[in-house]
Amino acid sequence: MPSTLVFLETHDGEPTKGALGVLGKAASLGGDVAGVVLGSGIRDAASRAGVFGAATVYVVDDEALAAPLPQPRVDALEAVVRESGAENVLFPASVLAAFDALARHDVVLGPVRDGGYYLIGMRGRHDVLAGVEMSTGDVCAVVAERALGLGVSLGLVESTFDVDEAADLAPLRAVVCRRDDLPHTAAALAAIGGAP
Repeated sequence: MPSTLVFLETHDGEPTKGALGVLGKAASLGGDVAGVVLGSGIRDAASRAGVFGAATVYVVDDEALAAPLPQPRVDALEAVVRESGAENVLFPASVLAAFDALARHDVVLGPVRDGGYYLIGMRGRHDVLAGVEMSTGDVCAVVAERALGLGVSLGLVESTFDVDEAADLAPLRAVVCRRDDLPHTAAALAAIGGAP
């Protein structure tokens, strides 16, 4: 039975850097650490968690988790916590901030500096994604505008960056230079010739 279970938030089928950072830190503290991945079409995301110290990765890959609705995820996470017997459950800061913002807003977005978003949370069902073209430089603004047009309250959590192209590695290098708890990221950058 793991003493600690880390919720592995995913984006485009991959665990987020924040989630992997929490997992790596938990593993470095010792004890049996497990990860949990929830979503649809995310089974492959589990393989990366082992590299960051998860002894076990619980995967709930279900079509019911495809829509960005919180309750199915809460139910699935509760079942995994019960099954695993974990004493502690850790979340990346972005997830905690989103839950806090959802206490005050109907829709919450986590913007990315290139105009996309890394997080969308909803309290209830709001059709904010209908007709929105994805993977554009203004998709976050379009989703926000659609939410406001539907008359729902909108909250934003901290903006961050993502890595879509080689030019996007610069902010990642800067982060790796400032922190000593990202050895896997530093090694990956060095392997592609982008060492900080």
